[in-house]
Amino acid sequence: MNYGLSIPLGGRTLKDHAAVLDRAVMAGYTDVWSSEVNGHDAFTPLALAAQRYPGLRLGTAITPAYTRSPALLAMSAASLADSTDGQVLLGVGSSSDVIVERWNGVPFHDPYGRVRDVVTFLDRALTGEKVDMETPSFTIKGFRLGVVPQNRPKVLVAGLRPGMLRLAGRRSDGAILNWLSPDDVRKVVPYVYEGRTTAPEIVARLFVVCSSDVEKVRGHAKRAIAAYLNVDAYAKFHEWLGRGDELADMWGAWRAGDRKAALAAIPDSLVDELFIHGDAAACRARIQDYVDAGITTPMLALTNLDGDAADLIDQLGRRAGASAGPAVVSAGTATKPVDPIVAQDRQRWGELGWPQPTAMSAFMSLFRTHERVLEVVRKALKQHGLSITEHSALLHLAMAPDRSSPLSRMAERLLISPARCNYVVNRLESEGWVERKPHPADGRSTLAVLTESGAAKVDRSIAAVDGIDFGFRGTREQELNDLVDALAACARGEDELTGDADRSAPVAVAGD
Repeated sequence: MNYGLSIPLGGRTLKDHAAVLDRAVMAGYTDVWSSEVNGHDAFTPLALAAQRYPGLRLGTAITPAYTRSPALLAMSAASLADSTDGQVLLGVGSSSDVIVERWNGVPFHDPYGRVRDVVTFLDRALTGEKVDMETPSFTIKGFRLGVVPQNRPKVLVAGLRPGMLRLAGRRSDGAILNWLSPDDVRKVVPYVYEGRTTAPEIVARLFVVCSSDVEKVRGHAKRAIAAYLNVDAYAKFHEWLGRGDELADMWGAWRAGDRKAALAAIPDSLVDELFIHGDAAACRARIQDYVDAGITTPMLALTNLDGDAADLIDQLGRRAGASAGPAVVSAGTATKPVDPIVAQDRQRWGELGWPQPTAMSAFMSLFRTHERVLEVVRKALKQHGLSITEHSALLHLAMAPDRSSPLSRMAERLLISPARCNYVVNRLESEGWVERKPHPADGRSTLAVLTESGAAKVDRSIAAVDGIDFGFRGTREQELNDLVDALAACARGEDELTGDADRSAPVAVAGD
């Protein structure tokens, strides 16, 4: 089952969504979905998500079929697909006369025909085919998509009643549903399956509202119900679902201009049908009700009336309560920072059923951190004409008795070959920082000795790495101690495996 999160979350800018995406991936969300009404456009939030998590599925739910030309829709979907390794799902729909005509100045005529024709165009254009089409709402001559994505975007249709639902099933990859209960899903989904030989994707936006105050939840939900269910398309949808009598008083008061009476006429039972609320366990159970009714991709639209909506991500994720996943956190509890690539790899590793996901995550975290830290240190030392190995060699000599060391010992400490060590010493000797001398007690050995010029170089190079906190900027002292302990435990395990328990540890990390 795919599991989606509606973004952006309220109360933060797009550039502040990195932590939201990190939490979502760690909690087991496979998708992020964005809409297009009067806030952010549908594609920018998804493009930013793709850069942080290239494997996420990216969906629009929805992009109106009127407000972008068919060719621009194809280009937008193709560009998004070109930016990611994940699946792109282009959800299109008629939207409403308010959004299309009043807000965008585009005539809102024949919504079924417009969606049908746009979907037909997209089906052809996204393959790279040259398209000529003449329809009542647009004429396109000779369009060919210049960037044909290797992973073709799926096209989904937003549907409410039988006509559009059948169109979704017969002419697209599936349907996007909205404003319905699990029981409503059972009535709606069969229309999408009509005439299909393969199972369609069925996405539903699910409204999750969290608060310890049930009356606050119902007040929020009733305002949203009044705003949407008085729109003609949604009113007809709920009348078709059988709620005509239940909503008659609300519709009547709304038409009469009495907004207060309209809100009062909405029964609490309707809130409980259309909104998910309660504690985390109750919300997860309600989400499962939708899945059991036929939804293949629940897409959560989160509202936290008592705090930050991001705090609900962990509690409602697929991994909530699972031993392999992160602990469920209460509102206001900060999660630990996480490497997004490692988090994504761990999720996929678990899905494939491969062994030891924690050990894999530790290895990937160590490898990626090692590379990042080395790159920071390299840049700092480059300004002083040193590689990391050369810097490590100078440090080894500066800390050695008499500021000298046999070359064989230096190679062992720096974890490099004798030939490589000889090359490094040659380079340091050419700069006047090191000189070779015969070993006073072992005629077969040669000592590398730090010169006064070399000692001064060590002081400058130490100042350089100290200025960048040795590549660990922002890491607390205790965290660094914990890291040293964890790596020591890893080394002990390796020694036990190889039987080399007496091996002395190197004093410096080498690497160029």
